[in-house]
Amino acid sequence: MKITKHRIFTLIWITSLTFLGGATSVSAIMLYDTTITNHTGNISHAAVAIASGQLRPFSVLLLFIGLFGLGSVIAGFLFYKRTHHLKVLYTLLPIFLGLSLTLAYIMDASHEIVLFVIAFGMGLQNGTYFKVKGILIRTTHMTGYLTDAAFSLGAVLKGNKDELWKVQWYMVSILVYFFGGLIATLVVLSMSYVVWEVIGLAYIGLGLFVYLFNPQLEHNWFSR
Repeated sequence: MKITKHRIFTLIWITSLTFLGGATSVSAIMLYDTTITNHTGNISHAAVAIASGQLRPFSVLLLFIGLFGLGSVIAGFLFYKRTHHLKVLYTLLPIFLGLSLTLAYIMDASHEIVLFVIAFGMGLQNGTYFKVKGILIRTTHMTGYLTDAAFSLGAVLKGNKDELWKVQWYMVSILVYFFGGLIATLVVLSMSYVVWEVIGLAYIGLGLFVYLFNPQLEHNWFSR
């Protein structure tokens, strides 16, 4: 029963992170016309900027990319040894991101500061190692999931029925991400920049929920 409860709890946790990843991405696009939870577009824009002699836009884009990478480096340092259980650190990272976004909103930080916070936080979130039945979980962007869903669907059409659950997992994750963006759009349209406080508090709430109620949580911060 404990294993079942743990799996259900883990599913809720991953789904919530995916939902918030979609909400964060869409909010940045709507408010700042910037993609910040993944960086394919930013790398492309950086190439255009440097070729056009636009040094400041290039520097800003480079910082976005660098902060995302730094967040992933820190995640790799913290989680380089794999575990199937949620660590206390897994709860502290969303709380950290939530507090940072909430403070940025309260202090009326510039849009670049907000985007720096998001880039770093999304790097932490996306770099956090976790697997479900062999699938490496990513929650800040869906490009890889779309490719994997199509690949698995091809395998199913070829006759490999064992790949069907992967197609379902990827497609549900993409839908969750989409609905996170949809809800964020409605919040932005009605409350504008308050969306960062809403998302920040949601991250804090998620971290506290995981810490307080997950029966399988490892309470040694650096346990492997």
